Amino acid sequence: MDILYSIWNFAKDNPEIMIVGSITLIQIAPINIDPWTVILRWLGKGLNGNLQHQLDNLSSDVVEMKKDFDSKIIDDMRWHILEFSNNCKNGGRHTKEQWYHAISQLAEYESYARKAGLINGVMIEESKYLKELYSEICQKNDFL
Repeated sequence: MDILYSIWNFAKDNPEIMIVGSITLIQIAPINIDPWTVILRWLGKGLNGNLQHQLDNLSSDVVEMKKDFDSKIIDDMRWHILEFSNNCKNGGRHTKEQWYHAISQLAEYESYARKAGLINGVMIEESKYLKELYSEICQKNDFL
């Protein structure tokens, strides 16, 4: 009995230890209340709030840069295809490797355009022209 009385007096004289002990017991008990996690999460948010804001900004900047990069890649592809087509229309002849590259780039462009929902009437017509011309050249084996 003296032990319980001593514990009671110690707890009465040291309420902060009583609070910490109670929180620890609540966390250990099979109850879905986890006060330490809540307290530590609150402290973490307070200490790292600015860092999280900077990470969010950095993440949005990376997404924007990826969009710009993809746009640049597709734009370069489109120009290369248009230049190749224009060169063919002006009587230019090409090697088999140049044709393979142009046709594969055209297929990649069309795949991207389909996924992105891009509709470009000029590219549709140039695609038809290049595919028909490539078919004719393959049949005749008329590569440079």
